[in-house]
Amino acid sequence: MAFITDGAGNVISYAEALDIKDKDQRIFEANEVNFTDVPDTPGSLDNYLEDLTQKATNRINEKIRASARWREYLGYAGGGYNSIDDIPPINMNLIVGRKSDITDMCAYYTLKEYLLPKIADFGNPESAEVQKIQYYEGKFDDLFRELMDILDWYDADNDGSVQTNEKMVKFRPNRRTRGRSNISRVR
Repeated sequence: MAFITDGAGNVISYAEALDIKDKDQRIFEANEVNFTDVPDTPGSLDNYLEDLTQKATNRINEKIRASARWREYLGYAGGGYNSIDDIPPINMNLIVGRKSDITDMCAYYTLKEYLLPKIADFGNPESAEVQKIQYYEGKFDDLFRELMDILDWYDADNDGSVQTNEKMVKFRPNRRTRGRSNISRVR
């Protein structure tokens, strides 16, 4: 489990091919996906998977950037922004904590959005592949919400560690509500 970096040491992906294979090895063992028919096939399956993880990383970064919680955090950490156009892209090199959770989140996103839809029988909602997509979607959503509720992984001032003044935890209101959106579950 490691972030993929380029030659200059900049993070380009939160997960590598091994992380995807570890999450659902049966897809690759049973040859459920024919990777030889993929357009513009890279030199190997691992290269293809890492291309997908880069794509997933970019989508995750945009989901973080678009969230109200991220804007709130940037204001808290010292850079208040009013509109989505003003918010700079997330600096992946400043992620210093909870890297394994972020790697898992990227692996779940890659599986649910890019790999499993290639083999899923969407005409049958009870098919194993559709069930897996729903499972990985739930895992991704839970982990994404947890990471956004407990922002203790981003080094906003770029000093190499996350100090107390850079951590922001979202506390839940102490009132009764029928909504489930106010519940953070850690699985």
